Amino acid sequence: MEIRSHWTFDCQPDHIWPHFLQARMDETRPFLFRLGIPKPVSCRVLEGRPAVNHTRQCTTDRGTIDQRILVLDEERRLVYRMIGSTVWCRDWVELLEDEFTLMPLGDGRTRVARRTVFRARGPFRLARQLGLWLALRQAHRYASCNWRRLAMAKKDAAADRLTLAPRPAGI
Repeated sequence: MEIRSHWTFDCQPDHIWPHFLQARMDETRPFLFRLGIPKPVSCRVLEGRPAVNHTRQCTTDRGTIDQRILVLDEERRLVYRMIGSTVWCRDWVELLEDEFTLMPLGDGRTRVARRTVFRARGPFRLARQLGLWLALRQAHRYASCNWRRLAMAKKDAAADRLTLAPRPAGI
């Protein structure tokens, strides 16, 4: 199965991109996370710097999910696939792959597309597939709200630095 999401951010790709590779989520707890679905807490690249074949680790309130970076085209495209997990539902997942594409709109905004491909396995596969769909749909919404918050803070900080920059004498 697949889930597709699209968002428009009121900032440039360089304000958004870093948060796909290192971010800390807020403390809100949307409804489905209260029912035991793993809530994202943070993500980081274990090897320190992002590169193809490095590991992006998503920490949740229920454990970690390790993801191999397959494609990394800075500020344009990121693809990673789950390679291991300590989360309780890990045995349900046969495949979990995410792709992000950033498209500058030319007016200071960026369109972000996310595509998640997943397959459940084991007994009750169809029920597990539905459970994964619900959980991943919630994760898409939650992560996008947090990336928007983080990107706008980065944009505002950059604007503040420009405003506070010393002006050359005589201006």
